[in-house]
Amino acid sequence: MSWRLPTAAVQMTAIADLDANLAVVRKLVAEAAEGGARLVLLPECFPFLGIKEGDKMPVAESLEEDGPVRSTLAALARKHDVWLVGGGMPEKIPGDPKRAYNTAVVVDPKGELRARYRKIHLFDVDIPGGAVLRESDATAPGDQAVVVEIDGAKVGLSICYDLRFPELYRELVINQGAEVLLLPAAFTAHTGRAHWHILLRSRAIENQAWVVAAAQADQHNEKRASFGHSMIVDPWGTVLAERPTGVGVISAVLDQETLAMRRQQMPCQRHAVRWPRDR
Repeated sequence: MSWRLPTAAVQMTAIADLDANLAVVRKLVAEAAEGGARLVLLPECFPFLGIKEGDKMPVAESLEEDGPVRSTLAALARKHDVWLVGGGMPEKIPGDPKRAYNTAVVVDPKGELRARYRKIHLFDVDIPGGAVLRESDATAPGDQAVVVEIDGAKVGLSICYDLRFPELYRELVINQGAEVLLLPAAFTAHTGRAHWHILLRSRAIENQAWVVAAAQADQHNEKRASFGHSMIVDPWGTVLAERPTGVGVISAVLDQETLAMRRQQMPCQRHAVRWPRDR
């Protein structure tokens, strides 16, 4: 039987206040569940977004313990009977007090941690006409591509800056069978205006996969603003839902039938030449 997955993406304007952010998460997850979502995606930095990278360290927690972020996600998943993906939270690194992983966590409807993905590509850039950002100042990179099965759908995980590296998505789709690609993000306003829509639609088109992007939006503090435009894109590259600004929820029903039809109509994966080619 083919899968069908009602999905919601949450858009937030997180600040440097864990309790306030988690209160917003509770409200919006409830809204998504009331709308029929089975999978709910939260954006990157949903628990905390400060001025400097190191500001997050006091709220970093171990996923082996029942900290406030993990316990909140577990309680919400159980209460609303949803799969909940915490799009990017600071995960403690044993023995490293100055850095955390930027980790997307997948919690099932029983509140159990089913998968974690540690962001591989770190955002160390001098944005033309914008800010200088050094994610690596307080973040360590992950090194594993992760696909998890959710209600029969194979779901690939990524975070924000990963979007610019198509080889990660080829690994998720070609080698690990992903049919849905999740992209929680806190794209800057400057880079988002230039590239957000193009990159999301490209990842959907070239991989013939569903793409769900949950974004941070608007002004977080005097030094940081995010682009917003949470989106759900189908395997043909059509934008089915989008929220340009503000806090809220978008939703769509993802299904295997649509994905299979597009892959059959244009069998790009069968035609693709792998590099380096066999000699």
